[in-house]
Amino acid sequence: MKLLLQFILKLLARATLRKYHPQIIGVTGSVGKTSTRQAVAAVVATTFTVWQSPKNLNNEIGLPLSILGEADSGYNNPVKWLRIFWRGLKHLLIRRSDYPAYLVLEYGVDHPGDMAYLLSLARPSVAVLTAVAPTHLEFMGSLESLLKEEGGLVTGLPASGQAIINIDDSLVASLQTKLISKTRTYGFSESAEVRADSLNINLNEERRALGLSFKLSASGNSLPVVMPGTLGRPAVLAALAATATGLALNIPLLKIIQVLPELPLPAGRMRILSGIKQTTLIDDTYNSSPRAVSEALAALQLLAVVATHHKWAVLGDMLELGAGSTAYHYQIGQEFGKSGIDYLVAIGAEARQFIHGAVSVGFDKEQAWHFDKAETAAGFVKDRLQTGDVVLIKGSQGVRCEKVTKELLAQPEKAKELLVRQYRPWI
Repeated sequence: MKLLLQFILKLLARATLRKYHPQIIGVTGSVGKTSTRQAVAAVVATTFTVWQSPKNLNNEIGLPLSILGEADSGYNNPVKWLRIFWRGLKHLLIRRSDYPAYLVLEYGVDHPGDMAYLLSLARPSVAVLTAVAPTHLEFMGSLESLLKEEGGLVTGLPASGQAIINIDDSLVASLQTKLISKTRTYGFSESAEVRADSLNINLNEERRALGLSFKLSASGNSLPVVMPGTLGRPAVLAALAATATGLALNIPLLKIIQVLPELPLPAGRMRILSGIKQTTLIDDTYNSSPRAVSEALAALQLLAVVATHHKWAVLGDMLELGAGSTAYHYQIGQEFGKSGIDYLVAIGAEARQFIHGAVSVGFDKEQAWHFDKAETAAGFVKDRLQTGDVVLIKGSQGVRCEKVTKELLAQPEKAKELLVRQYRPWI
């Protein structure tokens, strides 16, 4: 059934691209794909008509659905699939007036060969590579294999294409010699063509986090940027990637800068939410990997410098890491133990290694707790929170750490609009 779906969707997607001839911007990477894709789409939309991959439709089924302009999959419902196929055929026969000039597509890979298949569906003229870091190693086998797979999006560009790469990531930077396309770099490094520095957390009068600010330098200009509602370097990197993409499309920098404070805040990606007892939640529950946890802990550590309340890290298993999983969890635990964060709550089988790693570098084991399920951990934290505390919640999607966030929300009735996985079939 799946192979038949893929075949039909591939035919429809290719025919749609031949009929409408949109320019394609591709986004891939081990972390930050969705935030970057949404930021890029927002910047491009200042000048051109744009569609982007909805939700996480980024694989062999999702990518063609994005090209067809579908907002969701048919899942296991044959009637829904027939309707999708009919709409695809109809728009090949009757030209739709709303098909955009640009598609911003997210390319998600987790097995060798995935990128080649996705590129056979839609080959971009502009490609963004966010980072190559330990994810899906259970299937990929090694970082080298992952680099080859994700890097294929930029190394496959023609000379007329444009690669947008994160120069801070050493593996991504190593691909520069293999690129025949034009290249723009972004990051915090001084060598980046689009660069951020002077990163700060903005606080209100009660010293609760409101968002972040930084200075953006590009094209000989240096301008301040404020990004409310989010924390951490990943949000800044997404804004930098979007800026570099906009400049590659000749969108004026001043026009780009105006949209950065209004970038969409994807659910489950370092989003600042109001919690019970006037606490602050940092909801990063979409997924997890060692690089992403390190960035999240760094943001919470920076917040610990400027705020006075207790800091909690609720960390779930990082899944699909293969043979190195135990070691990766232990190393993150050591990072946590050196961070100055007050409390650690670990969820899942491998998450015990967070605690072992933290204790190995001197963290008080009486300030760390382990739970098998997110629901149990949620009740434990809820009972112990004090006014003004800050809670980071992060884990791979299989651990369902958004259940912790939902339990701690000041307005749980808003969970559907604020959190990830609040729709069928997840619920």
